[in-house]
Amino acid sequence: MARPKFRITCCLCGRLILLASDAYDLDKEWQRRYPQMNGTIACGCAVKISWQCHGPGGGYVEGHIPAVRSNGEPHPYGSCFDAWSHVGPPGTHVAQVISNPWSGLLQGAEKYVRYTAERGGVDPTVAQTLRAVLAEWDAAQAEDRPASATPVQLGPADPGCRPTPAG
Repeated sequence: MARPKFRITCCLCGRLILLASDAYDLDKEWQRRYPQMNGTIACGCAVKISWQCHGPGGGYVEGHIPAVRSNGEPHPYGSCFDAWSHVGPPGTHVAQVISNPWSGLLQGAEKYVRYTAERGGVDPTVAQTLRAVLAEWDAAQAEDRPASATPVQLGPADPGCRPTPAG
């Protein structure tokens, strides 16, 4: 079987992420600030959004989730300070989907995730992780649970691709 081609939609703006463009993984603080995100893989719109982690008094804003690396280690600079502190490094569509398979499923890469989970030559740990995520995904579908969030609402013809934050 040939590798399935796929396109993923941005978790923030809902537009297809161009194949020639980088994709970015957004962390739990983005999910807190934009609860209607559908997955965590974003296009370049994420790097055009600006917010501060600290409030007027100098401490983190209420409810803030400090940035951590994907392996759970603390942020490399000891403290996060703005939206960019919460954006993962740029990567290809494939790299982001394999690193974030649940988001890949939510954002349009289900056939690719299934193919990769069963394909020979895939690192056994990666294949096992993908199969576990697919089992959870299939169980959610069987229970008829919604597997995705409501898309973020954009203003009309928003050239900056800026989603509307929660509350």
